[in-house]
Amino acid sequence: MIKGIGIDSVDQDRMARIFSRYGQKFQDKILGPSEKEELKIRSHKFQKIRYLSNNFACKEAFSKVLGLGFRKGVSLKEIEILRNENGKPYIHLSGNTHKIADRLEIKNINVSITDTNNLSTAFVIGE
Repeated sequence: MIKGIGIDSVDQDRMARIFSRYGQKFQDKILGPSEKEELKIRSHKFQKIRYLSNNFACKEAFSKVLGLGFRKGVSLKEIEILRNENGKPYIHLSGNTHKIADRLEIKNINVSITDTNNLSTAFVIGE
């Protein structure tokens, strides 16, 4: 049974400006530990911006699945957007955000991310 859906788009140029201005501070604010490790293996700035944009769009979409945005205990760092060995994205939750998803009885999370040269879009379904 579908408990919630969410969609979000992020302008990659805007993400590039934020990343250029705040760098590590921005990464520390939005990324969980496993995401930071994944970001390190991306060597070019374009790859880093794309990764940050895609993940941020997915985090926003998931916050809409919960119906809370980033309020009432939902944390960007507790929503990690990771990839399996085939590159398929999935969401790993931790901390209070995980507890909120459990309380809402969200057992499965389906993720789709697409991007162009300047736009990242994510669609998330919570079941």
